[in-house]
Amino acid sequence: MTNLILSSNFSGNKLQGVGEATLQDETIYIRAESNTTVTLLRDVNKVVLLKANIQEQITNGQAKPEDVYTLENGDQKLIIKVESKEVHHETNLFINPDPIVDATSTKRKTTLTVGVLILTLLIVSVVFGVKQKNLKQFNTESEIKLNTAIADYENKTRESFVNAKEIATKLKEDGYKNEKLDELLKNINENESEILGEIKPEVKDLLDLTLQINGFSGNKLASTGEIMFVFDESEKNIVQVDVNGKNAKIVAKKDDLKDTKQIASYEDKLFLDKLDGVYEIDSNSLFYLYSANIYMIDRGNSQIYRFSGNGKTFGDKTDWLAPGIEADFSKVIDMTIDGSIWLLSSSGKVTKFTNGNPINIQMTGIVSPLENPTAIYTNEDNKYVYILDKNEGRVVVLEKNGNFKVQYLNDEIKNAADLVVSEKEGKIILLAGSKLMYFEPK
Repeated sequence: MTNLILSSNFSGNKLQGVGEATLQDETIYIRAESNTTVTLLRDVNKVVLLKANIQEQITNGQAKPEDVYTLENGDQKLIIKVESKEVHHETNLFINPDPIVDATSTKRKTTLTVGVLILTLLIVSVVFGVKQKNLKQFNTESEIKLNTAIADYENKTRESFVNAKEIATKLKEDGYKNEKLDELLKNINENESEILGEIKPEVKDLLDLTLQINGFSGNKLASTGEIMFVFDESEKNIVQVDVNGKNAKIVAKKDDLKDTKQIASYEDKLFLDKLDGVYEIDSNSLFYLYSANIYMIDRGNSQIYRFSGNGKTFGDKTDWLAPGIEADFSKVIDMTIDGSIWLLSSSGKVTKFTNGNPINIQMTGIVSPLENPTAIYTNEDNKYVYILDKNEGRVVVLEKNGNFKVQYLNDEIKNAADLVVSEKEGKIILLAGSKLMYFEPK
């Protein structure tokens, strides 16, 4: 009977940080520490028996003389060889007159076949056991991640929601199957817009302005109520239309608008800022003196002026800012009024003034900062402030204390030059050259 022993390149067939091997009768037991790979060289065949990932693993199998087991972890390597303690040779004589016949060929083939079969069964059993253990480990780790994602989702903050979505999506991609995961992904899809404050609206056409004037291309909207005025600065034409896109008509043409630089409106009246003064255009008679106050930003002097109307003429400009108030209006690109004056700067800063005094507005919660926005709009009937950011294709909505409410994303918004909002009619209206577009706020 053959006795088997183990020899290795380390004392006791053991290497710390890699693993060890022991032999009982003809069964070899191998303990592989984490991140260790175990291979077996038998005859000319080399196979991987197991790969220990984050946990220690143990395997066993039938040992054969001349087997070589290698346990490898990084640069460390433990080599185990199976040897026979005593080898007895048995000689079988076979006399055959035919020298071609090999007396041992059939026996050798049978032995080789049995050896290959045993090795195959050993490999299959080891691989199956490792796979089962890895699957159990995968399910355990995935369940922990899923519970983390569920907790993040239930937290309802934007940051936690994003983290929950990333974890859940990765678990799905990795093939983890769980009813709770399916339910979580469903809830994420249904509530993503509300929690993240991002909505992708359907942008629709409201009015083709070229139906009023051929070649019309607007670049400025003016409105304080339900009537809008669209200004084509290049061709000096103005079209009036209500917020529903109806009752469109021309209210001023090039001859009326010579030297016009800006337009503003109050209720259904339109005012022109011309080189020689401020004029009013009545939509019925084209020119009309409107008794209202006009506010004007002087970016060069960083001052706000007011022109008081008395029903017949506008008075001289007066400083509107309270005494001692200093401000920098050099980067102001748009303004809107709801009783207070709101100013939008090219840097994305929003400034509010009430009765000539600045009111601190801290914009909080915006998904990404405003950089080079286009226009701002609100009025005394609107609850929110709306900012057009055409470069990013979005309209950002703020509460009037500066807190972020929601943002609307659509590539069509990238074509817009100005906006007007009627919360009463449920429309966010965009001016895009020759047409007015709109979408419905949620």
